[in-house]
Amino acid sequence: MDRKTYMKNIYSKYWISVREKEYGFLKYDKNLCDYIIKNVDKGKNILEVAIGTGFPFGDFFQKKGYNIHGIDIAPSLIEKCKKLNSQIICKVGDAENIEYPDNFFQCTYSFHSTFYFPDLCKVIDEMIRVTVPNGLIIFDIQNKNNYECSKNYNKMVLNKKNGIRKLLRYTKNIFKILFKKGVPDWTSVVHEVPTYPETIYKHLEKANIKNYTIMTRLNDEKILIMDTAGSFKDYSRIIFSFKK
Repeated sequence: MDRKTYMKNIYSKYWISVREKEYGFLKYDKNLCDYIIKNVDKGKNILEVAIGTGFPFGDFFQKKGYNIHGIDIAPSLIEKCKKLNSQIICKVGDAENIEYPDNFFQCTYSFHSTFYFPDLCKVIDEMIRVTVPNGLIIFDIQNKNNYECSKNYNKMVLNKKNGIRKLLRYTKNIFKILFKKGVPDWTSVVHEVPTYPETIYKHLEKANIKNYTIMTRLNDEKILIMDTAGSFKDYSRIIFSFKK
């Protein structure tokens, strides 16, 4: 099973309820929303890549007066998004091939999601394509230079190689999903892949994006703007923001 099929048919069964119940609207999420509000006028078209159920970002921006569009690879998540907020224009879609015309959105963003995409650089190119000139593109990554991110990723890779442990964990996860008992542990499936920020630097240079803002998430969930590019080993989450 490839990662897209897994996210579409398996992980979505878990995420459809856990996003709101287990995580809620984090301070970090609110800080990201505030950043967009400061940089994008209300009433503009904005796109959330991997919108899920629409909570919390799509719902927040729609209520703040933006025209919200969203795509997600999982039909079940899109269906719930439509039920929760009929004002959000959302549809099933692949982040690597966004079905919107060039220069359509004043802002395109993706939060808590880039580590699920098999080809993040291709997604970035698509986010740039559908955004208007001088429009805002913003997304965050799990930092592979960070010890905790790297350790968790290596753990998933090792567990995937152990067939018996993988089968037992998969069985337990299905039980948890069906009976809503506990939080599934998908470490045997490598669905979250952190990214080296250096990879993003090189790709933005290739895409002719010369000016961009780099931010990090602090322990208190505040966002800190960094002066220069770096490996940022002390930070698990890195945010990139730039104008097209």
